Amino acid sequence: MKPSLSAGYDIKENIASASDRGAESIKIMMSCAICGGDITVAIDLPNLPLTETYCLEPVKQTPPGIDQQLQICATCGHGQLQVQLSPNLLYDSQYKFRTSASPTARRGTEFFLSVLNALAPERKFNCALDLGCNDLFLLSQLAGAAKNRVGVDPVWRGRESENADKSIEVHGCNFEELPTESLPSKPDLIVCRHTLEHISEPVKVLSRIMEIAAPDALFIFEVPGFDNLIERGRFDQIFHQHLHYFSLSSFTALLKQVGASLIIHRENFHDWGAIAMAFVKGNENADQKLIFTPPSHDVIATRFRQFKQHLSSTKLVMAEIAQSHRLYGYGAAQMLPVLAYHLGTDLKNFEAIIDDDPDKDGLGYWNLPVKIIPSSKVADMKESAVLITAIDNVQPIMTKLLEIRPRHIVYPFNLI
Repeated sequence: MKPSLSAGYDIKENIASASDRGAESIKIMMSCAICGGDITVAIDLPNLPLTETYCLEPVKQTPPGIDQQLQICATCGHGQLQVQLSPNLLYDSQYKFRTSASPTARRGTEFFLSVLNALAPERKFNCALDLGCNDLFLLSQLAGAAKNRVGVDPVWRGRESENADKSIEVHGCNFEELPTESLPSKPDLIVCRHTLEHISEPVKVLSRIMEIAAPDALFIFEVPGFDNLIERGRFDQIFHQHLHYFSLSSFTALLKQVGASLIIHRENFHDWGAIAMAFVKGNENADQKLIFTPPSHDVIATRFRQFKQHLSSTKLVMAEIAQSHRLYGYGAAQMLPVLAYHLGTDLKNFEAIIDDDPDKDGLGYWNLPVKIIPSSKVADMKESAVLITAIDNVQPIMTKLLEIRPRHIVYPFNLI
């Protein structure tokens, strides 16, 4: 997976002039996107940096971050960003994340499929529709489960002919642009992994999906879980690309809005605290026992304060270590600018960020003055301190570090 090298700077220039283009570029949320209820600001995030900002050469004048706020709806417990940037600004033709190239995403897909297998192990679907199909990894796993398989994702825009698997029909567009009359039949299996949180108007989009689906359609949607984010104190997972933060309460409120019933939900606690929600058309099938308590504004504020205090302590520990030992980060994650933001450092006192992806060798971040190198180029790691900087890959990184035995291993959070 070769990272995008120039998208970050181009995006930032676009955002800087967004006022010239009006509401199409930046949307300010004034009410809950799910239930329309009143919202309050739970967290202030001034100058929050953009993520996935790899570059070959340092940017001479690094643009500042974007003032952001996390809002919470007291009625349904939905979290959302106040400032919602257009996908055209955040994702361009250089957007490079691919499911099949990510071990974490592949493991997440296995979890997702386990939900389908638990609900319909023998069912043969007529048409499976994947919203946000990425590199078709999930649809490829459904080869024996559906007669027809259709994927929708703007990453395929203008590249549909490059799809090597001709048994899968690909549409390079947003779902709102999909010519539904071209579908082989009404889809009776609709899957969606980690896409709905990127969509500005989830009620509008899901309502249309319900309209085009077969009467007996099974829906399985997976999103990062807001409840789990709060419980684990992973506020570094709040960033500009995720416009929405679905709690169990707000997702069931969303289903009620579009006339759907939740069948089951499952949680993948160690992969973005994800929740997989399986549902069908019609409110008459709703399980009345599946009633969830909305997240509390006060609890969010308390957990965020604890999060900041803990990272402040981590910063002090790293500063003391740096007086006598070299510092490295391990894991050149796309989210590293946000982690550094909450640590209150630009990592300039680090020797480098170590990463096992050869495509990242020699790269840097346009909003962090630090280079990326492979572990083979680090001769002094046993005498150095290493901060784990790819938080969601802590297990494989920790396994490697325990074999190498650097002088100190620092993990910035309490929970793994």
